[in-house]
Amino acid sequence: MFKKAVLFPFILMWLLMSTNISVLALTPQAIGIGAASGIAVPEISAPSAILVEAESGQVLYSKNIDQPLHISAACKLMTTLIACENADFYSYVTVSSESVDAEGSALSLEVGAKYELGDLLYGIMLTSANDAAKAVAEHTAGDIGKFVEMMNDTAANLKMTGTHFTNPTGLYDENQYTTAEDISLLIKYAISNPNFNKAFSIKARPWYNSDNTTNILTSPNKLFWSYDGVEGGKTGFNKKEQQTVITTAFRENMRLISIVLDSPEKDLFTSAAALFDYGFNNFRKSTLVSKGDVLKTVALDGNEINLISQNDISYIHPLGESYIKTFTATADLKTPVRKAVPVGSASYVLQDGTTVNVSLYPETEVIPPEDFFSTARKKMLENKDILVMVLFLASLEVILIMINLFKLVKKLINHISNRGRRQA
Repeated sequence: MFKKAVLFPFILMWLLMSTNISVLALTPQAIGIGAASGIAVPEISAPSAILVEAESGQVLYSKNIDQPLHISAACKLMTTLIACENADFYSYVTVSSESVDAEGSALSLEVGAKYELGDLLYGIMLTSANDAAKAVAEHTAGDIGKFVEMMNDTAANLKMTGTHFTNPTGLYDENQYTTAEDISLLIKYAISNPNFNKAFSIKARPWYNSDNTTNILTSPNKLFWSYDGVEGGKTGFNKKEQQTVITTAFRENMRLISIVLDSPEKDLFTSAAALFDYGFNNFRKSTLVSKGDVLKTVALDGNEINLISQNDISYIHPLGESYIKTFTATADLKTPVRKAVPVGSASYVLQDGTTVNVSLYPETEVIPPEDFFSTARKKMLENKDILVMVLFLASLEVILIMINLFKLVKKLINHISNRGRRQA
């Protein structure tokens, strides 16, 4: 009995420790993870955040990037992208009564009035106007239901696997959610669209009301004026105490995407700036492979063939680190080998798991000797005009021969007929 009493506290302690370990394993990250080893990561109070290099998609900082959240700004960004891809930026939108009946932020659009699509997109970016978002959706797809289908189809095409949309406005719906990682995929793709960039980069713009008054719409994204290199951005929230800022900035030959979700209002812009500082101060964009670099050499029919890259390939790495973990190259050569046709690929795996693939092209061509018929065919194809003339003359010659043969046969038939009559 005494032994059991002595063992019980130890068993209880072990159970508590096991329970705590399980609980901790299920809780979200308390701090983020940076891609640069040995460098302190910024302390971000938001529950979810990500820093991504826009060209390669390399993740430089992450914190709960797969956590599903209701982010109204994501709806506005997707709405703007779909409108830019499927409607004329300078077309006119006729506002319906359904559009003006919108909760939350609004531009006070008038039923039946016509507004340029681009102006409505600027309004969405600057003020998160829900009446404008609904009007844009109806103009682009015919009705809001079809537009939401387009939103989800686009999300699927961009491999935003943790995202589902139910409306273009971002008004709260328990079935609507996205993640920091998915928003980074959306922005990486969207900023390649010039018209999207026009709206995404707008800082301020006049809005002309029907009563001849004018308002100056100004972006609430303070980073436009406080952080050097900021190119575009969107803020938003469903609850004032949980705010979001999605921003791009360009410095040091790098374009970074900073996404801070559901942050306390007081930390919102300092967190985004801290992510940018972490990226620009600790990472560089360098050439991984230069155009013409020989990445593999293979033997073919007694010849040594160098396989090269036809383009410069860049990558992002921490300062002072090559960041390359492994390199492999494969090729499959068969004659004929031509410079313009890729024959293999090289693969660099970086320390963070990012894979950079490079197509390999032969530095020299290997063309097997041609037989008589191949040579003749090639010559004919190289001299098509002469070939056409020869064929025309040959055809004409054949026709003349056929005409002469016809005359000869006719003459022979007449001769035989005449001879028969004389004998009779």
